[in-house]
Amino acid sequence: MIQLRFILIAAIGSLAVGCASNQYPVTIASNPLGAQVYCNGQSFGYAPVTRYFELDEGTKKSGYLRTCQWELRWVSGATAIVNNVYDLNRFPNGVVWTTPRPNVPDAHIDHQFSLQLQQNKQMNQVLQNTQAIQAEQERVRQQKQQEDNTQYLCNLGLLHPPLCKN
Repeated sequence: MIQLRFILIAAIGSLAVGCASNQYPVTIASNPLGAQVYCNGQSFGYAPVTRYFELDEGTKKSGYLRTCQWELRWVSGATAIVNNVYDLNRFPNGVVWTTPRPNVPDAHIDHQFSLQLQQNKQMNQVLQNTQAIQAEQERVRQQKQQEDNTQYLCNLGLLHPPLCKN
């Protein structure tokens, strides 16, 4: 019985690992950060952007993943086309593809925008941390209030062990 359970767990585990390996991450980054990432005319946000692609048997056999044509657009108007064919043997666990901004005028605009995006990201992280701390403080306050209420009811004799602590 124990052997059967072990075999079943091993089979499920290998199935889960096999399924997970079909997801191939492609991260499109820009230098400087903050170019808008487009694929077939659809915006996916500011670089870096990570998309996951399902690897079918034909793609695995060929050893190459072909995605849609990526385009980067910086706020200054500079644009670049990004590689969209990835060697699965060279990058078996996914790829991060960083495309430099073309050497055209107004680079300072894109560098300033990149800095603003990074500052916004840091401020959002501070806000999330602050909200998490406040939520934990509120949870602790409510727990303490519940304990105080329980003790008050015990002191009045309205509750009895095991709810009351002596």
